[in-house]
Amino acid sequence: MTTHKEIDVKGLNFKLIPFNSGRRICPGVLFAVKILKLILTNILHWFEIETLSNKVIDICEDPGITNLKTTPLDPTFVYQSSYC
Repeated sequence: MTTHKEIDVKGLNFKLIPFNSGRRICPGVLFAVKILKLILTNILHWFEIETLSNKVIDICEDPGITNLKTTPLDPTFVYQSSYC
């Protein structure tokens, strides 16, 4: 999250083409960012994330335009309903 601090979603950076930039920026950009944060925090709060094999997760990536993982991650989400 800290490697691309110079990228701004408010229309000043052309690397974020799906939301456009400048005067014609999508009005829902800031709403989308807030909703994504809310969804991610709810997933991290209510679910315990595990792997099927319980091995250490390999975070190596293949080079290319999109960063694909070398070994795919197959997570299992276990619902935790007994939080106090």
